[in-house]
Amino acid sequence: MTSLEIEGDAEQLAADSVLAADVRGFIPRTSAAAARSVLLTGATGFLGAFLLRELLAAGLTVHCLVRADSVEAGRDRLRANLETYDLTAAIAMERIEIVPGDITLERFGLSENDYDDLTGRIEAIYHTAAKVNFLTPYKWLRKSTVSGIHEVLRFACAASAPLHHISTTGVFSGQTGDNTTPRGEQHITGPAAGMPLGYTKSKWVAEQLIAQARERGVPVTVHRPTQVWGDSRSGACQRNDFVWRFVIGSIQAGAYPRKFRLKMNLVPVDYVCAAVVAISRQDAAIGGIYHQIGPVAIDSAMIRDFILAAGYDLREVSIIKWMKAITADVENVMFPLLRTTMLMEHEEQPPFDDEITRRFLRGTGLDGGDVSCPPIDAALFSTYAEFFVRSGFLPAP
Repeated sequence: MTSLEIEGDAEQLAADSVLAADVRGFIPRTSAAAARSVLLTGATGFLGAFLLRELLAAGLTVHCLVRADSVEAGRDRLRANLETYDLTAAIAMERIEIVPGDITLERFGLSENDYDDLTGRIEAIYHTAAKVNFLTPYKWLRKSTVSGIHEVLRFACAASAPLHHISTTGVFSGQTGDNTTPRGEQHITGPAAGMPLGYTKSKWVAEQLIAQARERGVPVTVHRPTQVWGDSRSGACQRNDFVWRFVIGSIQAGAYPRKFRLKMNLVPVDYVCAAVVAISRQDAAIGGIYHQIGPVAIDSAMIRDFILAAGYDLREVSIIKWMKAITADVENVMFPLLRTTMLMEHEEQPPFDDEITRRFLRGTGLDGGDVSCPPIDAALFSTYAEFFVRSGFLPAP
């Protein structure tokens, strides 16, 4: 990216980060623990599907905002997504209310009567809807990000319902200099103009708007997971995860890049969702920022060892030879992501801290008990790989 592009991008990001005047503070009409009817966006995505399971397990009635023309079409979309992640048996569809709508439209595209009826029933909002595509530049994500978060905030104000926004630790991306100090929940984010991905820029903008809403008295909570991997029990993962594309692409090529700089904090989706719901049910936690992170960071050498332990044969080659092996096959899942891979390879990810989050997880079973965050190790990696083999996305070793 040239200096002129960065400057233009910075101006657009600054303009998009101004909150509309009609978003005003309010007092929630129910306590966090008393909320029984909630709105969920993004249930037809990966994290949203597992958050739906967790919300239902907490005994809540969940209204899913689904982009569809009818309730029936929305239910079909949701059911197909749940089947993708082996979740149909764990989810009672009769406890789900489908709301056909679009977060980028005024009143979600609902009629005034339907919108007013929905605001009268919702007591908390969980916003996971986002376009996750590492190839999409920020300018193509602006509408879904800026319009989307504004409409969700307006709905929260109309319903007097606290908002829980799912962000990402990627909002720290682009920081230079000290990459040894852990980034905690209160650490300054950005600068967005230096971020290599449009997706992380869009998440940063959303957080700027949320911070202004919080200053005005809107009870909005931010949850920042690191790189979200699959369910630690079933192994169900999302196919478009960057690290999994790197893994599968390397297996397809039969080659692995030697001394590749890829170090990421990975966290299972079931832990993320359990932590989000546990924190969201505490009045004292409303309005804060929380991190859902894995116990250890995973580097390229560890991923290589996981692949070998799962039974796959790889030859270690130079990065140049690995790139040639990827580009030799246009069907390789890493082929369209090579440029992004090089950008991320040159960006050193800092460590993260979740001290404040752990404080609110004490006594919930997520703070070191039997259901605390599982580490990504060779055994769990094999569970994930088996899911991809079952789903036909990965050849058997």
